[in-house]
Amino acid sequence: MQGRVGPQSSIAMALRVGLRDIMHIGVSFGAQKMFERAPVNVNDRIGVMLRIRLIPEGAGPAVAIGFDNQGVGAWNRAAARYERKSKGFYAVVSRNWRVAVGQLSLHGGMNISTENSDQNGTDLFAAADWEMVPGLSLLADWSAGLNDNRDNGQYGQGRSYLDAALRVSYGGNLTLMLIFRDLTGNYAPDPTVWREFEVSYVDFF
Repeated sequence: MQGRVGPQSSIAMALRVGLRDIMHIGVSFGAQKMFERAPVNVNDRIGVMLRIRLIPEGAGPAVAIGFDNQGVGAWNRAAARYERKSKGFYAVVSRNWRVAVGQLSLHGGMNISTENSDQNGTDLFAAADWEMVPGLSLLADWSAGLNDNRDNGQYGQGRSYLDAALRVSYGGNLTLMLIFRDLTGNYAPDPTVWREFEVSYVDFF
């Protein structure tokens, strides 16, 4: 279970289930202006996700494919897209290493977003997860922004997106994360860093 709060009194909620360390399925939804006097803006659609690990990590990296149509930020009904497009269909490779301080995970992939009414949906992405000590991690997430609309100044400005986060885990179940989005100032309407707070709870059955 996952909950996130961010700018414009926005919330995002998700429920995901993992099956035998091979498959994840889930649903999510979001809304803006939840804690204001103005009417609540609910995203037009429920997000769905499916991830399948094709190759486990061994001598080579792990390989997974999936689909996720939950984007970041508000849903724009006229443009049929989120402020930050969802990944849509994607493939990703991942590798973990023991390093001098903690453990480092690197990920890279390619995706085709289904939010492609304004521009081609293909994009590239990468991420890093450095667990410095048990329970404390630094994260970074990069997207090339190739599928963003640079022409009308409504979304990206032609630069990539870079996010970072500090994650604290407690007891193997509870995770708290402070997220800093758009460190490159690529989002044209407001090129400032926005902050989100996320709470996740994991259990096993």
